[in-house]
Amino acid sequence: MAVLDRRTGREIPENGFGGGTLDFLYGNVLGRVLLKWVAAAPWFSRWQGKRRDRPASKDDILPFIEENHIDLTDGGFGPGWHPEEFLTFNAFFARQRNYDAYFADLKKAGLLASFDEAERELPAVADARLSVYPVTPDLEAPVKQSVYTLSELVGRNGHDLDLTPFDGGHLLVFRLGVDDYHRYVFPDSGQLRQRYFLPGELHTVRPVSERYRVFARNARSVSVLDTDHFGPMLQIAVGAMLVGHIVETPMEHVRFDALQEKGYFEFGGSTILLVTGPGIEIDVDLIEATKRGDEVKVRLGEPVGTRT
Repeated sequence: MAVLDRRTGREIPENGFGGGTLDFLYGNVLGRVLLKWVAAAPWFSRWQGKRRDRPASKDDILPFIEENHIDLTDGGFGPGWHPEEFLTFNAFFARQRNYDAYFADLKKAGLLASFDEAERELPAVADARLSVYPVTPDLEAPVKQSVYTLSELVGRNGHDLDLTPFDGGHLLVFRLGVDDYHRYVFPDSGQLRQRYFLPGELHTVRPVSERYRVFARNARSVSVLDTDHFGPMLQIAVGAMLVGHIVETPMEHVRFDALQEKGYFEFGGSTILLVTGPGIEIDVDLIEATKRGDEVKVRLGEPVGTRT
């Protein structure tokens, strides 16, 4: 599997953070014992999160930036950041963009999704490695080595949800690496119909954990959206190893705007699942890449599909 930069078509090396440790945890018996009782346990992520909230954690910022080749210019869009402005590691990791400047620059470069009523484009909801899968009439999505049902993804609290509007739609998997911006947005304007949290384990979302069916086992926050231009959607934030919290932005009203910030992840790689109905045509390059087994690096706000 390769990760391809959408703008250049070139392969991006998968960040090596924790690679050897993950191979040990998922690759042998002793590692799997530690995985079950320590590494994937919520208490371990909570402990790591508290440690990264301490002032002393600021010393970890520069080494982390260098090790993971993090671009603090934010790709040249918006004003970017300076390492010295962050008081803790978690403050750095959950850094927030100046969205007005970022989207203005993205639009100037011709990379921002169009919200013209005649041909409204679906934006990427996060900086991520994106793959796209069809939702079958049985409400199943074949993700790499696993087949997930939508009922699994929404969990037991969603047993009363009508999932039939998603028959023939798509499951978009936005996998965030440690070098990505870890805040995410709403895909359109609309109304938040329901939101709930499912406790669970915290496996890594990297390919090494595929057989663990992480999207059905990991802790996650499920949101049921009625969007103004794309119809019903599910937006599911999936926690991952060393992610202490999924932080959903408090909302004063149940209405939201397109590209309004929805929440963020604390430290660790994480995933956003976006489930659409059949009325959206996903861009061909993304579908073809997924068929080859590849992921495509996309930027928050760039178009990934169009309303039909």
